[in-house]
Amino acid sequence: MRSQLMVATTSSLALLVMGRISEWALAFAAGAAVATFNFWALARVVQRLVYVQRGAVLTLLLIFYGKLILSGIALYLLIGVWQVPVWSLVLGLSTVVVTITAWGLVHFGRTKG
Repeated sequence: MRSQLMVATTSSLALLVMGRISEWALAFAAGAAVATFNFWALARVVQRLVYVQRGAVLTLLLIFYGKLILSGIALYLLIGVWQVPVWSLVLGLSTVVVTITAWGLVHFGRTKG
């Protein structure tokens, strides 16, 4: 989660500074914020549900659909109402993919021992 926060924050701040707070940079930052929120919620839920014996499936479904609804509302507002540039929003949403790929490359092949 710390890596995702660093990637999303530094890339958003760099684009905001270089783009002089342009609409494109703001859309990227909004996409990175939505992606980071979803990633954080997933990490938090999985850590807690590992220890739950009863009702874990229902809890997971409720949280999944809650996140889906909130993300849908956020994307509707960003694309439909405020009409932000879609490609910059998609690039912001892909910060999670970049983080997971970088983390995997760094940790791939490490052996314990």
